[in-house]
Amino acid sequence: MNILRVLAAKIVGHTLRLFARFITAVRADWQGIEPVPHQRVYYANHTSNGDMPMIWAVLPSALRRSVRPVAAADYWLKNPIRAFVGPEVFNCVLVDRRPEVNDKPMDKILEALDEGSSLIIFPEGNRNMTEDPLLPFKAGLYNMGVARPDVDLVPTWVANLNTIMPKGEVIPLPLICTVTFGTPVKVHEGESKDAFLARAAKALSDLRPDANQPDDQEATS
Repeated sequence: MNILRVLAAKIVGHTLRLFARFITAVRADWQGIEPVPHQRVYYANHTSNGDMPMIWAVLPSALRRSVRPVAAADYWLKNPIRAFVGPEVFNCVLVDRRPEVNDKPMDKILEALDEGSSLIIFPEGNRNMTEDPLLPFKAGLYNMGVARPDVDLVPTWVANLNTIMPKGEVIPLPLICTVTFGTPVKVHEGESKDAFLARAAKALSDLRPDANQPDDQEATS
């Protein structure tokens, strides 16, 4: 039975990658780092439930095999299909976000890092449905950087996915999605949590396709 589950997970994973590439033509842009085997935490913006699969799909197979997304247990265990895809296909590190449950997510995250896994995380915590590029970061990214300083923290910007798959829509729109990987950041010695999170957020926001373009007023002046 375990062999069948592993085989099914591989087939589903391959199908999901083909689907992602066919629908969105998703591509990777390695601006600040090379796609080489090294333990990393890919921290990304979060506007769609498709963000994590897009990042996962563009990673080379040698990297993808060791990457585990950090994801909400209440979402991925909601029904039998998700309960298979999340743990079996994506090998998620599942954390329980309910306040009444003492799940200790950082313990699970550090355990995954100590086992040699790389991670995909969304430091905003929730999907950003505002006009701002990013929501304020939670403390988790800082805690990882302090606890495991040798792990690269890689800003990862997912562009266009909120347009391809708007909230509430089931069928994606056929547009090009780009996943941009930036230069890793690390916690400096003596750096405060707030200072680091502001710097990490700026490193991520700077990867936006329009980050360096003048606004409309400047462009027309």
